[in-house]
Amino acid sequence: MFPTKIITTLISLLFICSTSFAQTTTSTTGNFTFLNKGDPAPFEGTLFDPAAVAKILADKQFAKKDCELKIKYEKNLKDAKCTRDTKLLKSELKIEKKKFDLIVAAQKEEIETLRNLTKGSDSTLWAAIGFALGAASSIAIFFAATEIAQ
Repeated sequence: MFPTKIITTLISLLFICSTSFAQTTTSTTGNFTFLNKGDPAPFEGTLFDPAAVAKILADKQFAKKDCELKIKYEKNLKDAKCTRDTKLLKSELKIEKKKFDLIVAAQKEEIETLRNLTKGSDSTLWAAIGFALGAASSIAIFFAATEIAQ
């Protein structure tokens, strides 16, 4: 943790020092004049002919149009990806809803089948028959065992 603070402080000082000693080499207001061939320049600078000035202005306009086209392209690309993802998610949701509906329908059908099975049988009758058969077989086994023992 301690070396991180030192490194951060050194990097901050490096950026502060580099910006404080920076110097501007061009004027922000600028000077402009037209010169004819052979005229002395009223100030020190760079001279452009009309074709160079036209190229600079055209490049500026081209750069602006190029930037606008790149922005439009990236926006359209993102919109297309968003639309694709939205459609994909909607189709996945539709599939999941259909699966859910099928599962619920199968469960309802199974519940209804089990209810019908329990309604159709008389459980009390079957319990009485089972008790009677169990008691009868127990008595028969007891008598058979006593007869064998004698």
